[in-house]
Amino acid sequence: MNVVAPAPGATLTTPADPALDEPGAVRASERPADDDARVAASIIALLMLTIPLADARVLWNVPGSGMDWNRSVIVAPFDLVLLVAVGWTLLRPRLLADLFRSRAVKIVAGLYAATFAVALVTGFSWLGVNLGVRLGVGLCVIALVAKGAESAKGRQFMLGTIVVVGVLQAVLGMAQSAHGTAFGIDFVDYAGRLYPFGNSRAGRGGLGHPYHLAVLLAVAQGAALLGLRHTRAARWPWVAALAVLGAGIAVTYTRAGAIGQVLLVICLLLGRRDRRLMLPAAAAIVLGLAIGGVAFGDGWLARSEVTLNADGTQNVSSSRTERLREAQELIEAHPATGVGPGNYVDALHATKRVEYLPAHNLVAQEAAELGILGGVAALGLLCLLGLRVLRGGAWTGAVVLPIVPFLLLDAYPYVFATGIALAAIWLGLARVSLDPAASSEGLDAPGDLDRAAQPEPVA
Repeated sequence: MNVVAPAPGATLTTPADPALDEPGAVRASERPADDDARVAASIIALLMLTIPLADARVLWNVPGSGMDWNRSVIVAPFDLVLLVAVGWTLLRPRLLADLFRSRAVKIVAGLYAATFAVALVTGFSWLGVNLGVRLGVGLCVIALVAKGAESAKGRQFMLGTIVVVGVLQAVLGMAQSAHGTAFGIDFVDYAGRLYPFGNSRAGRGGLGHPYHLAVLLAVAQGAALLGLRHTRAARWPWVAALAVLGAGIAVTYTRAGAIGQVLLVICLLLGRRDRRLMLPAAAAIVLGLAIGGVAFGDGWLARSEVTLNADGTQNVSSSRTERLREAQELIEAHPATGVGPGNYVDALHATKRVEYLPAHNLVAQEAAELGILGGVAALGLLCLLGLRVLRGGAWTGAVVLPIVPFLLLDAYPYVFATGIALAAIWLGLARVSLDPAASSEGLDAPGDLDRAAQPEPVA
């Protein structure tokens, strides 16, 4: 019961002054912040729901490029949600400022922004404008994910939605793989053949490529792990979701994804605290990968035969080697300012080649598009992300590391519109992983709060 001293001249019938009731005043002051967190969580949930909607359209493309999406400006339904995200975040500029509290982040991000601006001026194209806008919008998404996690209910809703979308996409990918072709249902998936690996077919969900689906599922895995960590209620739905997501990744037949899953399981096994959560999560992921890997044909056996020479020695992918050689050509031709942001594939068309694809390596792509300093800035940002993993420990590593191979061996998270949006959600989840485990839902033991306030160490 709150005892409040009466104001001068007050009688028994004088209404109480809420400002004098400190607990009530505190609750009133916290309510707007909590409402903001729930709105932010709802925006991210809506964004995740719309990202895999199969309804992308070409807004503009390089003349003569046909249907090459690497040389096109694409718009899709989730862009409408991004507009809402930008407007809402810009009304709260402190959310963006919080992303740059670290001096190191300010310096490296500033270097990247400067090289991007110079490269855009010297190598202007609408592809570069589109890329710059999407990267800026990505900052808003990162801030929204972090804000949405400030409310316990908002956090669970946001994480739950991300996981549900991932599970549905995993089921769709497995159904496509079993069916042998895409279904071509409006807004569900794109019609067309699936990539063959042995007698298997790689599912791609509502996205345009199986590796794109793998990135979405890895992001959903991070959300499931955070949901598992922060809930004190029934935990089995999060664990079951991890198994389904693992099975979905298995039918994409991506070696970058496989490397990421190995890193994920290692992180969970090496975590010295919360082992009662991490070990079941690791077991569920391994079980899902095993089921997906053997139940849909010999796709992984075919992939392993490509990876190994006839004598059993390891074969470095000639495709990736060629991609790096192409990036080196562009860097040597334009070392100072690059070919211009977004212009990488377009620049490759200056010379006749067998295929025209991104560099499949973030640092090489940035160095080719922005110049050597741009590549250095990109490498610096990756190093800062690595330091964040070391700071956060096993939980942060489990959220971050499954996507890192896609940055070094693929192009989707930093080239394609949906990939950039998913990468922003992923980086937001990485920030959330640094927060202590939630205590508002109740603690298992009196010492849990003290333990939760410390980062999760790695053995």
